[in-house]
Amino acid sequence: MFNKKILKEMFNFTTNTKRTIKRGILGFLLAIPYLLLYQYVLSKVIDVYIPSKNVKMAVILSSTLILYIIIRFWIDKYLETERKVIYYDNDKQIKEKVFESIQKANISELDKIQVGKLFNLTTTQSFEASQLFIWNFLGVFSVRLRSIITISIIMLFIDWKIALVVIGIFVISYLVLIPFYNKNMKIYKSLQQSIINLQGKINEYIDSFSTTKTLRLEEVNMNDIKSMLKKAKNELIKSSKILGLHTALFSLLTFLSIISTLAIGGNQILLGIGLGSTIMLIVDYINDINGHMKSLLEHVHGIANRYNSFINILEIVKINEEKDEGTLELETIKSIEFKDVKLSYDGVNTILDNINLKIDKQMTIAIVGKSGAGKTSLVNLIPRFYNLSEGQILINGIDYTKYKLNELRKNISYVFQEPVILNMSIKDNLMYGNDNVQLEDVINVCKKLGINEKIQTFDKGYDTIINAETDILSYGEKQLLSFARAILKNGSIVILDEVTSNLDLQFEKNVMEANKVILENKISFVIAHRINTIKDADLIVFIDDKQIVEMGNHQELIKKHGYYYNLYMSKEKVLNN
Repeated sequence: MFNKKILKEMFNFTTNTKRTIKRGILGFLLAIPYLLLYQYVLSKVIDVYIPSKNVKMAVILSSTLILYIIIRFWIDKYLETERKVIYYDNDKQIKEKVFESIQKANISELDKIQVGKLFNLTTTQSFEASQLFIWNFLGVFSVRLRSIITISIIMLFIDWKIALVVIGIFVISYLVLIPFYNKNMKIYKSLQQSIINLQGKINEYIDSFSTTKTLRLEEVNMNDIKSMLKKAKNELIKSSKILGLHTALFSLLTFLSIISTLAIGGNQILLGIGLGSTIMLIVDYINDINGHMKSLLEHVHGIANRYNSFINILEIVKINEEKDEGTLELETIKSIEFKDVKLSYDGVNTILDNINLKIDKQMTIAIVGKSGAGKTSLVNLIPRFYNLSEGQILINGIDYTKYKLNELRKNISYVFQEPVILNMSIKDNLMYGNDNVQLEDVINVCKKLGINEKIQTFDKGYDTIINAETDILSYGEKQLLSFARAILKNGSIVILDEVTSNLDLQFEKNVMEANKVILENKISFVIAHRINTIKDADLIVFIDDKQIVEMGNHQELIKKHGYYYNLYMSKEKVLNN
């Protein structure tokens, strides 16, 4: 049912291993005196002291039991608090490990995982996994099995013949139910995966809400979600049926054990060798075992669910980290060269092939081509988001894998197509990751981008709290903030990936004007579809069919009447129409 290696790894996944064991042993040891004392007091009071009218001893024994119950109350309070503290701390440590793994993960592997799944792992499943040992396994071994074993021993001392019959029935019941446990484990795993997929799909649909509306895909999306919900519902029903069958079978076996007790015990009474109190006590113990077994069943199902959660967490925690074998420092980037570069994400499909490009001075390079040609993939190689399949990229004449990864990336400012806005003040958004930047620098950049006046209209100015969903800033203004952050980072290389595609003409003009002034001493790579954005670039690189097919400035490429010329004329035709 469970992989021993995974269970061992799971048990030692956080720093609470010894604490969990201590809590389990303490709970186990403290429960045994109660069970023994309960049986002893009850049998003595009912069978000896009440019939002999020895009220004094009955009161003494009853008071002893009450005193122990009071002491046990405070011990149980401590153990329950300790249990919750442990699994809350487990949850914290698991979340930290998952998030750290995501931060350090190889991007090419992380790209294969749905955002919804990552979100689910850092929330619901981490909390489920945190409770596995302190809640389920301790519940099984230190509470339920302990109670069942102790009660069984007590029953053997009371009447070994009846006890053997009862214990035999419960052992058979457990063996009968093992196949059901295994089957339900598989259903739980499938159900859990269905829920993860559903959450991932919903997350994707929410993120692409505007696209959905534009392409009128509401009906398609609704059908997808309905299908996934139906699958999850069917798996849940299967699990519930098995659980119901468990309960029914167990109730039947418990009933048989009670009938057997009454039959054997009744016969002993008729023969004058048995006591009614003994039968009552054993029936009471049978009901206790029944309660513990049902609870044990619930714990087993909980274990199956939380075990699967931990396996999902292990997949993320064990994802390959980015390799950084570089040792060199990198003060500034003066040149970059692509030499016979080839890129394939999966080792089968080629994304870029035979890329050769050398930039040895500060200039603006525009990357153009059809959608899917590999433009973004090309610039993503510069900060080493992906590893080369073949070839080399040289920074200042040295293979760029020789540099420390942090050293390389601190020299690169990247503005993505979608604005990156964090849940904090405008000032902190722009200074994020830029330890040497002052508020004065922030204001100066925002003035050059033409967004300072808008920010000053807010009551708190640059201290205004914003996030990705903030309505007080337009989409274009948010993109300008992302652009400002990249400028403030002051990297040797600036990458602009379609940053003007969603800006109106005025915002685009502000960005391009700022480009001329602020980026004049940088190597900048610009990906854009708008001709106005790229026609003034020092070098235009046209990518088609995974390769660089043309290079030159605007005038040179127009004269060639090649790929760029056709693109330019098609854009002009659209504008004129």
